[in-house]
Amino acid sequence: MPILGTSQTIPCCPATGTLKKEGIRDRGENQKDLKKKLDGSCVSGNRNGMEKIKCDTEAVDSSIKSIFSERGDVDFAEQLWCKMKCVSSYQELIACFTLVLESRECGEIQPWIHHGSGSLLSKLIQQSYHGKMEAVSLTGITPVQMLLEIGLDKMKKDYVSFFIGQELATLTSLDCFISTSVDLQEQVHCVQKLHHMLEIMVSCTVLLQFKHESLFPWTQICIKYYRENPPDEKHVFQLPVSSALVKKFYPDSHPEVWKVDISSGHGPKEVKTTWQVSTNPPVEHMMSNNTGLLSDSTVNAGIEEKMSFITVVKCSQVHFR
Repeated sequence: MPILGTSQTIPCCPATGTLKKEGIRDRGENQKDLKKKLDGSCVSGNRNGMEKIKCDTEAVDSSIKSIFSERGDVDFAEQLWCKMKCVSSYQELIACFTLVLESRECGEIQPWIHHGSGSLLSKLIQQSYHGKMEAVSLTGITPVQMLLEIGLDKMKKDYVSFFIGQELATLTSLDCFISTSVDLQEQVHCVQKLHHMLEIMVSCTVLLQFKHESLFPWTQICIKYYRENPPDEKHVFQLPVSSALVKKFYPDSHPEVWKVDISSGHGPKEVKTTWQVSTNPPVEHMMSNNTGLLSDSTVNAGIEEKMSFITVVKCSQVHFR
């Protein structure tokens, strides 16, 4: 067991789903995709393990849904998105926008829009406050783009509300993810980045019960990475955490890989040593002759014996050939 004063890293790489409606998808569907994949790939595995994964996934899914049901400052365009995201045809889409624009022109509705909203619909409504509204032809891909824009606006405001509300980030640090000066495809990528970061934070909160003091620096690590890189669902974030925070998981955990990094000395005399053991042998023939392995049966008597293989040994002052 690591010393409780030492520092560990947690690799985080939650799986996210794809986005629909020209790039937008209900957030909860991401976790459902993961559950479906697990259902298909773990049938032959341990049923208790499957149930645990399902419960964990449902807990994260439920938490994400609750996060996005708490905002009280939803404007007209955002409410419209919640109604229109389930339109069943192109004709229905045109009919909805036509009704909204005509009702506004006639003064039948008095919609409130957030200042600074970047969607075309929001701009048209804001123009109407001053007595005139630009004529827009609802043909071609224009209605689809208008729907995509109000959806992106809604989702970006939701994510920003979460990160700022939880004091994990500032509006300035999130500016690059909510800009409307880039094209729609890049805005979709920004929403994917925000969702990936949110999944990491929610998973660490719900499943590992980590607090703000850990979540804040982790959020900054994710923001820094995604400022400079495209969305990558397979990227593994190395998030630092003290051993004391994860000590409660040690008794019941059976890790496949243990790695120890030891540093001593300073400057040119500094020595760095790395030692790693794994439950998977580096080569197949080691299973037959038990070469270079350790057994935990002497430590954990009474449980199933597990073999660990030395897979990495490195020292900065020694060069192996």
